[in-house]
Amino acid sequence: MENGYGVESIYTDEPIKQNGIYLYKTFYFKALSKKLKLPDINVTLLDDNYLPIAQNRLLGKELKAIKLNPPSDFCNVLAKSLVIKNFQISPYDKENNLVVLNIEANLSNIEDFHLNFVKKGWFEDFNQTSLFVKTSYFAIVPTYIKKFKFSYFNTQKNRFEYFQKKIEIKNDSVVTQTDIRPSEDSHKIIKILVFFFIAILFLIIAIFKKSFSYLFLAFIFGGYGAYLSFPIKTICIKKGAKVSILPTKNSTIFFISKSRLKVKRLNHIDGYSKIELQNKKIGWVKDEYSCKN
Repeated sequence: MENGYGVESIYTDEPIKQNGIYLYKTFYFKALSKKLKLPDINVTLLDDNYLPIAQNRLLGKELKAIKLNPPSDFCNVLAKSLVIKNFQISPYDKENNLVVLNIEANLSNIEDFHLNFVKKGWFEDFNQTSLFVKTSYFAIVPTYIKKFKFSYFNTQKNRFEYFQKKIEIKNDSVVTQTDIRPSEDSHKIIKILVFFFIAILFLIIAIFKKSFSYLFLAFIFGGYGAYLSFPIKTICIKKGAKVSILPTKNSTIFFISKSRLKVKRLNHIDGYSKIELQNKKIGWVKDEYSCKN
């Protein structure tokens, strides 16, 4: 294929179909500009020994794309179909929530998905079979946003279609939240300083009063402050370990390890370890996925 412009080839592996004496081959392209031209295609017919017996050149046509007049919540996606299979919300930090969409899209430009009210968005587990895509979209959304709403253009029905969900934090998410993708724990630093201050205070009293009891208290508070200062523990997780957003049974799984991994362990609660992966993403893994050795 050559001499095309304003288009990008997205799928060329459609199998050849036969209808009587005719053979059909379908190519799919993504329009990148208003004015575009399909590329020229060279066709070669081979005999049983794979030797060329006929050649032809199909000239690509010049086309003009129609500009849509999208609504303000348009997500930049055109698709034959787009289905939200799962919608999950969980706390991210004090000012933001984390929204996860499990998306199935057919004949789409889902990679261009974008929403203006999302502070940061990214895809995980981008699985594509021919023109069908299954993926998970993660969005950091300010807490003052109460509705997750967007539209996309359905190319089969030739119209905009809408998706809307309320952003409500369920009780199990609130109870188990410990900063899914946390900012620095400023409370921990304050605790360390407080314990060291108390330890120094008891040490001064012990020196002036020559009291072994106050010296013992200084040792206790100082030791605990030092314990809080220790670096984060590293643990090993097995191949196939499933990492989820929350430490709950039905939480969305966003990562499955392809080999044994050493990760940072940030916390532990009810049979789950809170870990930081090598790409800095935070999640929860069941204790059963921890390496024994």
